[in-house]
This record gives sequence, structure tokens and C-alpha cells, in this order.
Amino acid sequence: MASNFHKLRKLTNQPATAEHQEEYDKQTAAKADDRGFCLLISALVENALEQALDHLMGKLPEGVREAVYRDDGPLATFAQKITMAHALEIIGPVTYANLRNIRQVRNAFAHAKVPINFKTAEVAAVCSDLQRINIFNPPQGVDQEPTLPARARFENVCHQIMVRLVSYTGHDVQFKKGDGTPAKILKTVLP
Repeated sequence: MASNFHKLRKLTNQPATAEHQEEYDKQTAAKADDRGFCLLISALVENALEQALDHLMGKLPEGVREAVYRDDGPLATFAQKITMAHALEIIGPVTYANLRNIRQVRNAFAHAKVPINFKTAEVAAVCSDLQRINIFNPPQGVDQEPTLPARARFENVCHQIMVRLVSYTGHDVQFKKGDGTPAKILKTVLP
């Protein structure tokens, strides 16, 4: 019989489905608390990174995947997943730096003992280092919008990374341009 810990771990690792999107949208809406928003969207980025790593590793023998990702496994932490994705060239230097910054912001929100939000100077400074990336094929120029508020930049970069990682795994990501026409997503490694 599985322990309560293992049941919780299984719930934590359960993949999201389309039915979860409505609740996700509520939890990440503009009125959502910065701390909860950051933790949720960062977890989704980490999950997308894990999916990309799984895609590259292929089907692993029974029990091996769990061993790779469990507490003492080589891909147990967000930091280890970022490093491995970079080493395996799933991501390039820009996305590597972005993911490290996302992780640092996530850790600040998760562990700060004082109230913080995206307007907190230290958080905003790290968010200003995030670089927006191209997700479209053919590539489009990406306006870095230096005056973009920290939360908007954080959300934008997280979504761009997630879209590209999910596309990398071979899943068809549907996206429409501002004029409503379908846009193709790049299926290459991230910059």
C-alpha cells in the first residue's frame, strides 16, 4: 500500500489536462496574488522542462524515470533540470539564463519571510534581466519592451518558454496571431 507521502508525490506529478485550464486561468489572472501566481507559473515551466527532458530520454525502463526525478535523483530539482536541459542542448544560453532567473524569483516568492511582490525592487531587477524569445516560425522580431512591468515580463517569458518546450516534444501547439490567423510555433531548441 502506498504511503501518504507517495500518494501526495503521485498527485504532484500528475500531468495537467485541458480541463485544468479554466482553473489555471483563474489562478493566474491579473487579480491573482503575486506569490501564488509566481509559484504556479514557475511550476508549469518546470513541468514543461521535465516533459522536454522525458521526450529526449525516451521511454525509460519501469522505475528508472521515478528514480531520475525522486528526491535524490539527478533531475530532482528545478536547478538540475535546467542544467541538464542546457547540457543536452534542449535550451541555449538565453533560455538557460532566463530559467535560472525564473528559478531565483520563484525561490524568493517561496521562501521570503517578508512580504514581496513583483514591484519589490530586487524581484523587479531580476525580472528586467529576462529576455523575451521568438516562438514563431518564421521568426519574428521580438521587442524586448524595457518598460514592460516585471510581472508581465515574467509571465510573457514563462509562456514563451513553455510553448517552445511543449512544441519541442512534438505536441501541436495552437496559437493565433493578433489578426486571428494561425501561427506556427518553432520546433527547434530554444535560444
